[in-house]
Amino acid sequence: MEKKAEMGMGTLIIFIAMILVAAVAASVLISTTGTLQNKALATGKATTQEVGTSLSAVEVYGEDGSDQDLDYIYWTVKLASGSEELRFTDTLVSLNLKDQSSDYEYNQSIDCSNTAYMGAGLNFGVKWQITGTNNKTGYLTKGDVVQVCLQSPRSVNESEDVKLTLVPMVGAPLVVDTATPDLMVDKRISLYP
Repeated sequence: MEKKAEMGMGTLIIFIAMILVAAVAASVLISTTGTLQNKALATGKATTQEVGTSLSAVEVYGEDGSDQDLDYIYWTVKLASGSEELRFTDTLVSLNLKDQSSDYEYNQSIDCSNTAYMGAGLNFGVKWQITGTNNKTGYLTKGDVVQVCLQSPRSVNESEDVKLTLVPMVGAPLVVDTATPDLMVDKRISLYP
C-alpha cells in the first residue's frame, strides 16, 4: 500500500508542474495577442487614412489670359466623402508644363484675392470659399471648399498641356491633366472641367 501512495504523490507533483507550465504559456500568449492587436489597430488606422483620404477637383482656371498667356492658376478643391482632414503645411502642389516642372509649398501669407500680393516664388496660397462646421486655419476639413492659388514660374501659352498635382502627406494625390485653349482672349480662362 505504501507503494501506491508514493505514486499518487509523484502524479500530484507532475500535475502541479503541468498547471504551472500551462499558466506561463497562457500568460505569454495573452501578452503576445495584446501586442499584436495594438499593432493591427494602428496599421488598420493608417491604412484607412491612406486609402480613404482623397480630394476632389471642382474647378481649375487661369487668369491674365487677355494677352494670350496665363500667369496665375486657381484650383478649387474639397475633400472626398469619408476623407480625413488635410493640413496644408504637409501638402505639396506640383505644376508640370511641357518644358518645366515646379513644386510649391504652402504659404499662409499669400492672398489669393489679389494677384499683386501673390508674390513670386514657389509658394501656393489658400482661400476658403466655403467653411465647414469643423473649420480650422491651415487645414482642409469636411465641408470646406478652398481655392488654391499659385503663380506660374513662366507664362502658360495657348494650346499648352498643364498638369496639376496636389500631394497630401497621407492619402491619394489629386491629379488634374488639362490644356489651355487654342485661343485665349479673356482675363479668366477655364481649364477644368
